[in-house]
Amino acid sequence: QRVIGVMHRLRDAGNSLLVVEHDPQIMLQADRLLDMGPGAGEYGGNIVAWGTPSAVCAATESLTGAYLNGRRRVELPPPRIVTTGKSADHKSSTGSLELLGATQHNLKNIDVRFPLQRLVCVTGVSGSGKSTLIQDVLHPALLKHLGRPTEAPGAHAGMRGAERISDVVFVDQTPIGRTARSNPASYVGAFDVVRERFAKLAESRERGYTAGTFSFNSGTGRCPSCTGSGFEHVEMQFLSDVYLRCGDCNGSRYRSETLEVKHPGPNGRSASIADVLEMTVTEALVFFADVPELAARLAPLADVGLDYLRLGQPVPTLSGGEAQRLKLAGHLADSAESGSSGKLFLFDEPTTGLHFEAQHRRRYSPQRLHRRDGRFGLRKVDAGLRHHFQRRSATLSRVAECLCASVRAAGSTPGGRLDTRDSTDRSH
Repeated sequence: QRVIGVMHRLRDAGNSLLVVEHDPQIMLQADRLLDMGPGAGEYGGNIVAWGTPSAVCAATESLTGAYLNGRRRVELPPPRIVTTGKSADHKSSTGSLELLGATQHNLKNIDVRFPLQRLVCVTGVSGSGKSTLIQDVLHPALLKHLGRPTEAPGAHAGMRGAERISDVVFVDQTPIGRTARSNPASYVGAFDVVRERFAKLAESRERGYTAGTFSFNSGTGRCPSCTGSGFEHVEMQFLSDVYLRCGDCNGSRYRSETLEVKHPGPNGRSASIADVLEMTVTEALVFFADVPELAARLAPLADVGLDYLRLGQPVPTLSGGEAQRLKLAGHLADSAESGSSGKLFLFDEPTTGLHFEAQHRRRYSPQRLHRRDGRFGLRKVDAGLRHHFQRRSATLSRVAECLCASVRAAGSTPGGRLDTRDSTDRSH
């Protein structure tokens, strides 16, 4: 409400505001809404609706309007059956992780017990101590316990139950990398499977091609002019450097003879390795429908709402929200293959920048980690005012099995305490 008030004052002072936002409160307080879509990636790019908030809500073709007026909503996944820590059978108890005497920054010497094998939301107003608790104290403390390099943990008296954690993974919206050679397919391990499939084709065996031949990072199959990047870097003496599409491979990254090898697909269709990199995740799942090991790698991308990405899209071009979802997809893919358990996943405001539809599609991802890794982790939700938490972050609070709310105060010094009155155990 404070941010909305500031924007209204700027408008009333004779200024114009253009805001890119998914928050329903801001959308409903806008004078006009421009709804883009109808989907993401190549399925978007059109103006779906334009007008007042009430007009967009009434537009039948607008997904945004459907969620704003209640025609659509983020449905709860089915209850997950787990054994509560209160069970008399201690052998079946899921246990907990306890952080004791946290006093870093504005934390008021708090003790926190996080039940394991649960989806726990840490919420509270901005500045109440959520980031300090999770990022500055808990995460580095666990890394130190596991013997991994980290900065000194924030001030706290101790920790109990860390022996139950086999690994800790922090998933935020920081960029994954700066190299244009990294892409969604390689990040989730799907491109290795694709290259192996191409290497097993009869024409590849006749030519003596291996999986390495179909790599654009090394090997003899990549374009020698651009070394597999698809573009040439031209240094300008007094201007910004220029990147030009490679004239020899026309941006395909491969030699022409490498592209002569075609992988058969459905309905008589075939595709070269460059054609596969140009496919979206949805198209690739259809094209390789008979390759279960590849589907297992690509399915997590669709699960987290990234089915519109092209397999060869450079990772640096992804937004912060897309990068965070790609990290989650990578963990889902690794968990499906390794079957490891006992990990603690820490998510930093995972719904930031997500449309209602993306939240709807993503709501099952935590439960998939639950089933595969045995323990899920904590999500930090910047809830703002209670009304904001109920309206925008209801996806997390309703899916969560436990809520750990911070103080009711407005952050800074008044924060740092636990509001146990709002703590909820939704275990089934």
